[in-house]
Amino acid sequence: MNIIKIKIILIFIFFFSGNIYCQKSKNKNTKITFEIHGDLNNDNIKDLVMVKEYTNNEFHPCSLEIKFGNEKGEYKSVLITEKAVMEKSHDTRDSAVLENLEIKKGMLIFSNALIRGNLTHKFRYQNGNFELIGYTYNGAVPGYIESVDYNLSTGKKIMINKSWDSDKIIEKNESIEKLYPLPKLQDFTPFDFMY
Repeated sequence: MNIIKIKIILIFIFFFSGNIYCQKSKNKNTKITFEIHGDLNNDNIKDLVMVKEYTNNEFHPCSLEIKFGNEKGEYKSVLITEKAVMEKSHDTRDSAVLENLEIKKGMLIFSNALIRGNLTHKFRYQNGNFELIGYTYNGAVPGYIESVDYNLSTGKKIMINKSWDSDKIIEKNESIEKLYPLPKLQDFTPFDFMY
């Protein structure tokens, strides 16, 4: 009975370790940190987004690749950038760590953690590019918590400062600030698009 359990455990370990190995990139110096599927170009076919981390560099820079799927189940690369995901930094004050990457309602959404807050950037494939259409920021600054919600499609921007110790609003500003052209993913770095 114990020998059967040991064999089952060994088979499970062998199978599981094979699946982990499959998550490694073909290049020994990279590993895939995010791999998500969803329809980005509104053709009802799942597309692929991958973030690869280069492990042969102490800062572990990353690349983002987007591939559009076709009806045959094949993928065609449409964008590769090494700017969209920040590399690790020794100075944590200036780093944004990609916490989550998701496709929701045709948008590619980046959620970055800061040392005292977070950033969210929403991109939509339109006009032949991935354009920034939404931005949110929440951060702790001396004396209050600052929040920004910016819909770049409409230009509506809401800035709110709340007290640390309560939800009391200290200051609230609403404005319309249209950007044209909209920022594009191939030129995007998280800290460049803080409004």
